[in-house]
Amino acid sequence: MNFIDRALSTIAPGFALERERNRQALSVLTQSTSRYDAATAGARGASWRPAATDADAAAAGQRARLAYVARDMIRNTAFAARAQQVIVNNVVGDGIIPKITGKDEAAKESLLSAIEDHLDTTAIDATGRNNLYGLERIAMNCIVDSGEVLIRHRPRDARDGLPLPFQIEVLEPDYLDTSASGKLSNGNTVFEGIEFDRIGRRVAYYLFKDHPGTGGYTASRETSRVDAANIAHVFKQDRPGQKRGVSWFSPIAMQLQDMADHQDAQLMRQKIAACFAAFRTNLDGDPNDEATGLSGQLVPGRIQSLAPGEDIRFSAPPGVDGYDEFTRNVLRAVAAGLGVTYEALTGDLSGVNFSSGRMGRMEMDRNISAWQWLMLIPQMMQPIGKWTLDAWAIREMKRSPGVKLEWVPPHRTLVDPTREIPALAAKVRAGFASRSGVVRQLGYDPERLMKEIEADALESRRLGLAFDSDPPEMEIAPDE
Repeated sequence: MNFIDRALSTIAPGFALERERNRQALSVLTQSTSRYDAATAGARGASWRPAATDADAAAAGQRARLAYVARDMIRNTAFAARAQQVIVNNVVGDGIIPKITGKDEAAKESLLSAIEDHLDTTAIDATGRNNLYGLERIAMNCIVDSGEVLIRHRPRDARDGLPLPFQIEVLEPDYLDTSASGKLSNGNTVFEGIEFDRIGRRVAYYLFKDHPGTGGYTASRETSRVDAANIAHVFKQDRPGQKRGVSWFSPIAMQLQDMADHQDAQLMRQKIAACFAAFRTNLDGDPNDEATGLSGQLVPGRIQSLAPGEDIRFSAPPGVDGYDEFTRNVLRAVAAGLGVTYEALTGDLSGVNFSSGRMGRMEMDRNISAWQWLMLIPQMMQPIGKWTLDAWAIREMKRSPGVKLEWVPPHRTLVDPTREIPALAAKVRAGFASRSGVVRQLGYDPERLMKEIEADALESRRLGLAFDSDPPEMEIAPDE
């Protein structure tokens, strides 16, 4: 209220009240005609928490806790563990495999041999536990629960006896020294353990020597500056300028916890009800009367005599009406928040047929494809491919390898092969797709597949075997 309003309220209260009514009416009219309803600051929007922060400021101080919560849920909540498995099984499966391209056949054979000896074995793992494809699964697990993962390139010497002179190490984001932040004397900026140059390129990572949560002994808090060329930082970027990832469980953690609490409450309710199997009433009202009728444990087939004046009434345990519907609704929200189907998350196929199941799977497949081609392959597999080619070129003493590595995602499980395979074959025959493209779509390497087919055909001929899949003999005219 300004000076004029205060003066009018003293001299002419009625006029001041009418003035205020008109002002409020005009305010409402202006808001209703020139603003979005979602921008209201009134009671309807009181539960919103809008903030003008960038992607990383929105998670400041909370990113680590979100990861810890997600890991706890995966350890203790069945559907959280299942959600992680569904995503990893579809994105990585048995592995995103390398495919060698190039015209130098000798170089391709040499590189393929190196890949089979190094990437396909535990030689690639700095801990000696997994091959490349096992490391892919571990990395994707970490991305789902923590939102990000670090892949560290470890150069090795020839005396280490490895097929290729390097290994990789999968690190949780906990290794980042997030206390390292600020402006450096050279003009670079450090944000939560990541150093950027003046034009925003990543130049280094500040990593702990040991995991800060290591138990059993005192972990070293020593940090080292690792060149960004030796780190692949993998996460799903949702906003421009985002520097770090956030746990994929962030949008659905509360729903899953509410469902777990609801299940515990229902179970406890039934347990308490089961404790009171029957109630004995002393009709004579004698306070000194001891239980002489039904007492102790109820057993099947028991015949019980009641004392004079006793009445026995059995309890009626409470029902669990609405439990199934509540659980299904929560799991639908969880599936939607994670980008998978309800059927994949729960294994409940009771409400789907081929068409509805395929349509839901198609939408999920788009998410899976995006996570493969827009995150895991460019951020993890391509750096590993570069490290592999560099190490192989050093071993072969080649300046220009003459070959490249591409990556093939795992094969896609067909919902109904009897319908889908003929449709794929029709696309190839109509010229709408190449045979190699369809083979890659199914998750196989076309070159390896052709070599396997050729080897099978030669072996079948040598043994004099014939199969229905064998094509008829064709004469090939010699080149003119």
